[in-house]
Amino acid sequence: MNNNKMMKVAIITGGGLPVPNVKGGAVEALVTMLGNENSEENLLEFTIFSVEDAEAIETTKREKNAHTHYVFINIPKIIRFFDICSYWIAKNLLHKHDLMSYKFFFQRIFFNHKVAKICMQNDYDRLIFENSLLPMRMLRRKGNSKYISRSFLHMHNIITHTFGMEKIVPKIAGVLTVSDYIAQKICESVPELDSSKVTVLRNCIDAKMFNMESKEVISKAEAFRKKLNIPKQSIIFLFTGRLTEEKGAKQLLQAFKRINFNNAYLVIAGSYFFNSKIKSSFELELQSLAKELQEHVKFTGFINYEDMPSVYAMSDVCVLPSIWDDPAPLAVIESIVSGTPLITTYSGGIPEYVNGKTAIILERNDDLVNELAKNMRLIAESTEVRKKMSREALKLGKQYNAKSYLANFVKCIK
Repeated sequence: MNNNKMMKVAIITGGGLPVPNVKGGAVEALVTMLGNENSEENLLEFTIFSVEDAEAIETTKREKNAHTHYVFINIPKIIRFFDICSYWIAKNLLHKHDLMSYKFFFQRIFFNHKVAKICMQNDYDRLIFENSLLPMRMLRRKGNSKYISRSFLHMHNIITHTFGMEKIVPKIAGVLTVSDYIAQKICESVPELDSSKVTVLRNCIDAKMFNMESKEVISKAEAFRKKLNIPKQSIIFLFTGRLTEEKGAKQLLQAFKRINFNNAYLVIAGSYFFNSKIKSSFELELQSLAKELQEHVKFTGFINYEDMPSVYAMSDVCVLPSIWDDPAPLAVIESIVSGTPLITTYSGGIPEYVNGKTAIILERNDDLVNELAKNMRLIAESTEVRKKMSREALKLGKQYNAKSYLANFVKCIK
């Protein structure tokens, strides 16, 4: 494609975590992958809006993406102070359960205001709003109304708040979703939205990064195992993701207690809120439950995304017993692409990404803990079962790569 005719596409993130995804975040990881892959394929002229972060800026300098440009929005100290105060009030005075919605409240508003002004001064062919209708409010401004018919909403979760955009969403160019499950839920949330405007863009990951034959990945995996003090011949069960109740980590710990497999270890890789020092009461509860298991349960805390392939490489089985309607967790795709046998649940969009050959998929019911323990024991005892599942996972995982993701993305927004 001639450079002069490249479609100019602006990706507007949520304004919480930075892109590139140096502080974590599934949506941020997907946007980072799109930008990096586009720099190799040269399909689009990307502008990615992100909150300013020193490490993220340094990463972009190293990458030198010719057709992916980052616009970093500096957040004033006073805005960050307001967010610290609102979080403290929500936690200590209001005793709110969903504290994360207060973490970047004022920052997001400031970020969206700045992005709206920049968009008004430019002329992009497409605007992609990532996972929130809040920044879409810019389309109500006279100077940005030109973008209504050029805008796409890319939803990774169900819509929890429309922010007064019920009348605008049906008028935009389209809605991208990560699963059929999310597509259905969005059509229910916005009844006036024409379902023909909704397209499923399945999540993918950088398969080259999750190459289990890479010497660097293998070397790091051995280093992780040593650091965690896990003997070489042990079976390692892996849980990866945010430590929130709906991800099923508590049920997994309860099941691990029952398997009576002396050579097994459980590695819980993740934190409550990405790369922060925040510890929730739920995370403390998990650590309390794990005490009687002594050294057989290892909490790693937040792990940089670039190190995740090595975490999968050292593990024998990935267990993701989600107990909510999970839209399409990247951890599921990571386990498939890395060839790690998987135990998961019939939750949300998960069954759209895996099958009975690549994963043991369990029902979410009152017997979940027992079923987890039974299947964890079964898979731990059989090398042949693990090898067979791994082979099938690697076959399926070939479709979940960065090149396919970018190509499908371009098709969706043209």
